Amino acid sequence: MHPDSPRQANALLHKAVPLMRKMDIAPTPYNYGIWYEYVRQTSPKLNQLVDSTIGRLGSLPSFISKELFHQFLVSEEARYNNEHKDKLEALVDNISTNTYTMSNSLQELEGVVTKSQRVLARADRHKHLEKVVRYLDQGTKKALADAQHFSQTLNQVNEEVLQLKAELDEIKNNVDLDPLTQLFNQKGLERQLYSLIPGSEDDLSLLILDIDHLKDINTKHGRRAGTALICHIGRILLSKKLENATLARLNGGTFAIVLHEATLDYAIEYAEILRGHLNKQRLKNRSGQGIIEKICVSAGVATIIGQESPNNLIARASGYLDNAKRQGRNRTASR
Repeated sequence: MHPDSPRQANALLHKAVPLMRKMDIAPTPYNYGIWYEYVRQTSPKLNQLVDSTIGRLGSLPSFISKELFHQFLVSEEARYNNEHKDKLEALVDNISTNTYTMSNSLQELEGVVTKSQRVLARADRHKHLEKVVRYLDQGTKKALADAQHFSQTLNQVNEEVLQLKAELDEIKNNVDLDPLTQLFNQKGLERQLYSLIPGSEDDLSLLILDIDHLKDINTKHGRRAGTALICHIGRILLSKKLENATLARLNGGTFAIVLHEATLDYAIEYAEILRGHLNKQRLKNRSGQGIIEKICVSAGVATIIGQESPNNLIARASGYLDNAKRQGRNRTASR
């Protein structure tokens, strides 16, 4: 969504609303969002998908509008990050209330016009002309006031979306954070290890966990399901985070956990607790149906040897992870 002046917003709405009415598009916030972007013609791919869908189906079903809304008007980070997802839902609720007010106002105005036309069609219309003019004037003023309020609301939502985007950009620009999960990324993990290794002896352990068969999940259920699974696991790891732990997402479905003051045996036990807990989880879609009935991960665990470098420690834990994969997946390896 983009910031538009009230005049621009009104002009775009005057183009969008007739198109929606012509194709009997329901006045939902997702539909308004899509058609508002459609008439402003700033996303050729969105317009192409809308046109092709209408060509095939004769209309644009609401469930497709919702998908397009999330795909083109909302960034991936906002879709899956809890805090930003809540903000987005609040914005949708806000525009939803005003959307229905606007829709009812247009229907009332249509009723006023229809009733006035019936009166003017009568033989004695000259007796009622003044009353009809006053009736039309009142109905039009109310519709214009509602349209102006809707335009102001849309402008406010645009500003809040821009603020949300700025927050997401700030996260992206933080070179130590993964924008999808807001855990440390690999660079952030390495910085943490560089600061921790000098003060450690044999009590700093690194766990690297990887989602089993993530590529197959993306192929079977789509990349959005894979992304949702990554975020779901990130939230679970945060909920099970120990006080002496540092969490990171390295790439794809691979996560790292640094345990300060943790022996190898303790780290292996913790990895097994996490793996067992994840095995009991399932990923559901919005209708409540299960997509993934059992979440499986493999883990490699390594404890620092002397003053080895962060890169070497990561390489050893990654090598043990590969061993766990070769041994059949959904298991923990420490050699």
